[in-house]
Amino acid sequence: MNKQSALILMGCMLLAIGGLSCKKKAPQSQWTDTLKTGAIRIAADTDFRHWLDTEISSFEAHNEYQAALFPTYTDEADAIRLLTEDSVRVAIVTRDLATSERAKLTEKHLDAKKHLIAFDGIAVITNRENTDSILSIATLQKILKGEITDWSQIRTDATQKSTLGTIRVLFDNKKSGIWRYAVDSIARTKTLSPNIYPLNGSAELIEKIEQTPNALGFISANLVSGETGTPYLQRHATIRLTRLSRDEQPTLANSYLPFAGDIQAENYPLWRPVYAVLSDPKMGLSSGFSIFLAQAIGQKIALKSGFLPVTDAQNMDVLIKNEYPAGKKSTKMK
Repeated sequence: MNKQSALILMGCMLLAIGGLSCKKKAPQSQWTDTLKTGAIRIAADTDFRHWLDTEISSFEAHNEYQAALFPTYTDEADAIRLLTEDSVRVAIVTRDLATSERAKLTEKHLDAKKHLIAFDGIAVITNRENTDSILSIATLQKILKGEITDWSQIRTDATQKSTLGTIRVLFDNKKSGIWRYAVDSIARTKTLSPNIYPLNGSAELIEKIEQTPNALGFISANLVSGETGTPYLQRHATIRLTRLSRDEQPTLANSYLPFAGDIQAENYPLWRPVYAVLSDPKMGLSSGFSIFLAQAIGQKIALKSGFLPVTDAQNMDVLIKNEYPAGKKSTKMK
């Protein structure tokens, strides 16, 4: 089959997946995609766009595959909704499905499978006019809970107290994986500071940080590290990565930045697993793409994109509770 014929077939299959088939929607038992051929829709957190665009291009260009992947980039909650509604076959997200979400797939005679494919750091960024460039996790928690509301409360030395005023905490949006992580894993409460402002995506968050000296933002580390993120950060010279520490008294020696090496060593405290969650009734293209992400080429792309590959973490005892890393350093595997 030549490339043009394959693309025509893939287009027809894609319409079938979306509910507008060339004739009528085929039952799941008649899905014709395989591990290496076919066309499917996938959904992913918007923060993963640069990484996944590269993964998809490499997957489609590989000479073993005749496949087409059509991504939708959205917030994490919507990506999971699309999966449970059977609108996409794969969701790239940072949590497993809840029982109620799995039940929706069960009603459609589907069963979700979860594959760990990478680890992503959560970066904290500020404006360079802010001299508080090192923070403890305890301080971050108090900021999120509204127990600390002014930058002058951060330092105990009166001669070093900040004059920036109110701490304005920025998030990409209230349906993102980062928002959920901050509420469930850092703040650990639904009662949050009145000075928290969800925005309309990471691009707006970065813009606001550049314009607002007293702002603090949470963002996926891949957006400010790796081959894409590092040059981006260099172009935005008014933005600073904040060093984070598990210790109550943070210092340069006990604080770290959200780079893969310090996530692997479990020095940097804020990181999360990234999963491919798929609803594949058989070993079809969604399984093929998940396998690609977890193998050599896909993992190298993840590393270059600012993620910690699973293959580099295999000697690390990854403690995950409720889909979040544990709050203390783990012991190494014996």
